[in-house]
Amino acid sequence: MGLIGPNGAGKSTFVDAISGFLPKHTGRVLLGDRDLVGLSPTRRARLGLRRTFQQDRVPPSLTVGAYVRFVARRRLAASDIDEVLEFFGCPPARARLSSVDVGTRRLVEVAANVVSRPRLLILDEPAAGLSHDEHLALAARLRDLPARYGVALIIIEHDLDLVRSVCPTLTVLDFGRVLASGPQAEVLANPDVVKAYMGETELLK
Repeated sequence: MGLIGPNGAGKSTFVDAISGFLPKHTGRVLLGDRDLVGLSPTRRARLGLRRTFQQDRVPPSLTVGAYVRFVARRRLAASDIDEVLEFFGCPPARARLSSVDVGTRRLVEVAANVVSRPRLLILDEPAAGLSHDEHLALAARLRDLPARYGVALIIIEHDLDLVRSVCPTLTVLDFGRVLASGPQAEVLANPDVVKAYMGETELLK
């Protein structure tokens, strides 16, 4: 599912709330049948709800492989790490993160969370810092991700081309409320979405 909306719509607040970084809110957070309200971000992650961040939080002092192991918090064979890094087009495990550009570090962060085998992974602007060609490659990998790794995705992204190519369903937030939710074509054709998000000409390209 893609989660889109103009700046200030509440996308980051939504992610913080369901991942446990904003503990005081109304409503319920369910992962399957498990109610996550009151649980810490760490506990939610252990139960299978993982997220990435807009800000670069990858420590440059580690190797790529060491960072993947640190984030995954599970036993990993070297082949497991090599496979997920190759899938995402990341540098090899022995490479130092200090030698990797910001866009690639974001891919390493996604790969590390995927190999932890979550039930749900929320990607907060995963394409930030990537070139156009890298965007296209990431979109192709994200389309394969649910079937390959058995993980559900929520993608928060300003790159509408990436959202269109990956997400069959969309939810649009506007000032903290759901403006529209459903099949991609139906949502993008909604006049309220066109008006709120970025303008009719740009949205309907």
